[in-house]
This record gives sequence, C-alpha cells and structure tokens, in this order.
Amino acid sequence: MKNRRKALLVYNPQSGPATDRAAWLGEIVDKFCKELNFNVTVRATKPGLTASEIVEDGGAGFDLIVAAGGDGTIRLVLGALSQAKSDIPAAIIPFGTGNQLARNLGISQDNLLLDPVELALDAIVRGRTRSIDIGSMNGHPFCVGVGVGPLSDAVAAPSREDKANWGMLAYVGSMVQTIASAPVELRVTADGDTFDVKASGLFVTNVGNFGIATVSETVELDDGLLDLFIITLGEFGDYLDLGFGFANSFLGGAAPYYLKKVKSVQVSSLRATLPANVDGDFLGSTPMSIDVVPSAVKVICAETE
Repeated sequence: MKNRRKALLVYNPQSGPATDRAAWLGEIVDKFCKELNFNVTVRATKPGLTASEIVEDGGAGFDLIVAAGGDGTIRLVLGALSQAKSDIPAAIIPFGTGNQLARNLGISQDNLLLDPVELALDAIVRGRTRSIDIGSMNGHPFCVGVGVGPLSDAVAAPSREDKANWGMLAYVGSMVQTIASAPVELRVTADGDTFDVKASGLFVTNVGNFGIATVSETVELDDGLLDLFIITLGEFGDYLDLGFGFANSFLGGAAPYYLKKVKSVQVSSLRATLPANVDGDFLGSTPMSIDVVPSAVKVICAETE
C-alpha cells in the first residue's frame, strides 16, 4: 500500500517470558501492520552490538522507531537516536522488570491484568510526542539513571532468572543484603561544587519513580536537569528509615538523603575503582563524568502522562 508508514522494531530476544516471546513479537508486528498501517522491519539486539549498529544512521528511512524490551534495550535505541540527533519519534513497548522510563512516561503500570502491548499501542494511537532529556556517563547514554556504591550495585545484581521469578521484589531482596556493606568514599563535583562523601549509594537520575519507590516528586524528564541523589546509611536507624521509605514508596526527604538538581556531575572513588550502574546494567566504572543532554530524543508517551 502506497500510504503505509515504515517502522523499525528493535527487540530484545531475552526480554519477556520465553514461552510467550514468539507470540508477543508476532502480535506486535500484526497490530502495527493491520491496525496502524505500518510496514515493519524487525531487528533483534545481540551482545556486543553498539547502539549505532542496531539503529543504523539514526533510523533514517523510518517514520517510527519502536523499542521492545527492558530499560537496557530502550537505552540502546534512544541513545542511538540521540547520538544521531535524529528527529524520528520513538515508541516503547516495555518487557523488562523495572520498565522505569516507560513507567515515568505513563506507558507501564503495575497491574497484571493490563496487557503491556495494548498499553503501548494505545499510547502510539492516542498519546502524544514529547522531547525528553537523556544523560551521558563517560560517553554511555542513559535514560533512567547511573549509580555507584553498594545500593547501586544491588540494583544491577539480580540475575535475569531472579527478575523473571520475583519481579521488583528481586531488587528489594538484593538491597537488603547490602546492610553489612560499608559505604564508599567518593569525591563529587556537582556543577562546580566539590565535596567528599561516604555514600551507601550515589545516583544521578532522570526519572523520579523507580517502581519500588519514588526518589523525588520534582524530577522532570524535560527540564534540562538531572537529579543527584545520595543515600548515606551510618546507623541502624538509617536502614529502618530506608525500609520505611520503600514501604511508603517515597525515599525523598530528610537525611540520610541528599538531592540536588544538576547539569553536570563528576564522581571519583577515593579508594578502589568502583563499578558503575547504567540503567540497571554494570557498564564502566569510576571516575564517572555525567552530563545531561537536553531535549535529546522524541518519545511517544501516554495521553494522561
């Protein structure tokens, strides 16, 4: 058909239940072709492929880029579009455990009765396109956030099997195991302001809602800023406060929490080199140079987001 638009569907073959993978992939392609009038090109992610290899030439020749998978897949796709300075909009079909960016765009909901494919397609049909910021850590793009320290390690630690079996509880269980971990000693420069801190976890985020808790109620995806969030747990009562924060789904507030809106952050370890967590995956290490890329990509979000 002459008037058909062209969509590139990038999917992670490891996301979603293995028994249903072929079914949901076929369902997506079928709906895009029959209901949305697209011709669809399907491309799978593979270990070792760079973002630019997955989304060649910034998606030139396509009207829509669709990322189906978890936050890692979405990071690759949006990172490629950002690096290419592409104006092509991206749609997200969340099949990960956390689905952090999709959650903050109003696409993913904690309701087992809702079909994530239907929610995503509804956003494509009835939602709106908006430009959002992304971050960059040592040249690696990120959509959700980067972190360092025991609590950050706990976010990236759960195995694929644990996340499949336990969902968000896999992260909580992993964090509980950090109680015996000593804080790390960091030197932080936030928009030119340098200070040393002992931190159980340091995070630089572009979203406020992390599923298990809300870090800050003032985080915006398109304000040209990132949020520096530091947790320092020194006494047992601090761990209780953190536990109550998770229970109440809100972590922001009084010490041991530190929040600051920033454009640029440099983080170095005063002792051993530490692994970096980028959108839930271990990627790189300290020292970390983190910057915001304002209005980096166009994404489709839910109408009521």
